[in-house]
Amino acid sequence: MCQLLGMNCAAPTDFSFSLKGFCQRGGKTDKHSHGFGLAIYEGRGVRCFHDTLPACQSPIADLVQKYPIKTYNMMAHIRYATQGAVSLENVHPFVRVWKGITMSFCHNGDCPSFANVHTDHFPALGMTRDRLYHPVGDTDSEAVFCAILNALHAEFPDGLPSLPVLHEFLSDVCQEIVRGAQDTIFNFLLGCGPHTLFAYSWPGRRPGSDVWNGLHYIVREPPFSTAKLLDVDYTIDFSTVATEQDRVAVITTKPLTQEEGWREFGKGELIMFDQGLPYRTSKCCEIVENLGRGLSSKCFGPLKCGRSPRLLPQTPRTAVLVEKREESKEESKCEEEELRTTEPISVASAIFSSFNEKNQRALTSPVTIPAMEVLKI
Repeated sequence: MCQLLGMNCAAPTDFSFSLKGFCQRGGKTDKHSHGFGLAIYEGRGVRCFHDTLPACQSPIADLVQKYPIKTYNMMAHIRYATQGAVSLENVHPFVRVWKGITMSFCHNGDCPSFANVHTDHFPALGMTRDRLYHPVGDTDSEAVFCAILNALHAEFPDGLPSLPVLHEFLSDVCQEIVRGAQDTIFNFLLGCGPHTLFAYSWPGRRPGSDVWNGLHYIVREPPFSTAKLLDVDYTIDFSTVATEQDRVAVITTKPLTQEEGWREFGKGELIMFDQGLPYRTSKCCEIVENLGRGLSSKCFGPLKCGRSPRLLPQTPRTAVLVEKREESKEESKCEEEELRTTEPISVASAIFSSFNEKNQRALTSPVTIPAMEVLKI
């Protein structure tokens, strides 16, 4: 199957180190030789690079590794075709615009229920026949991406959801997708503008294969150490190039380095990343929203939409009790993440605290962070 790479950063970051190892898996140290692509956010825009050549041979991949592009948010994909021809329109990441936000998506797995791109039987994904988004190619991955966007478009017709609401809705949609067929493997990265990255994992093995397809991530922050790539003889000492303010989350199908700290996603786990930190629950996502770092678009005002009552899942009482116990376990994690988030932007936190409750709802402009020295990861 394919492999994914995503990076979410607290400061503009050069991603050449991780990309160097990742591209080796595109036809040299692994068999993912049917295409290579990247989506790199710069402000409200995004740079996209796609090639049908293997990443280890692609002049485009070589160019990007040498070109000093820096970003807060990016994703890359190397393809092993299991559905759809080896063609440019089938190379990930796929990109669309939703409510003035550039959305990007790459996927690793199999979604048999979306093998037919005209799938129309999912309650949440097929709310309306007036579909706004349609696949260009013939992969199940692009069909799933368009289905998610159509669900978002139908669920939030009047504006942008808050990050907690978006996390909750995406979690429900993902549960519906993985219930669609027994052999579903669903790992993806979803970029929602220049700062927000969602990652979801429903891991598994294809029939007859011993290859495990899941997701892993690592957060690099002070104190920094040395890391050695697994796929090429290359080592870097991050302590020599990083500052105390730097932090980067690296998300990938399999760990890229020998360093400690890699964590595998749990089955069915949806994590939102912002400024290099993971937020595992809707409650935790409130931290980021309250800092004014929610979804932002020039097309819509500051008012955030809630969810439509008709789409709220009917959850058994036992499941609700289990969920509440899990939420209580996450509260301490959220508090810890809130401290880590607010420490480097204490000025912004002080400004935010001066607003009353009414004005807090209207605060949607991203917090301006002082420029930091670029970290090469």
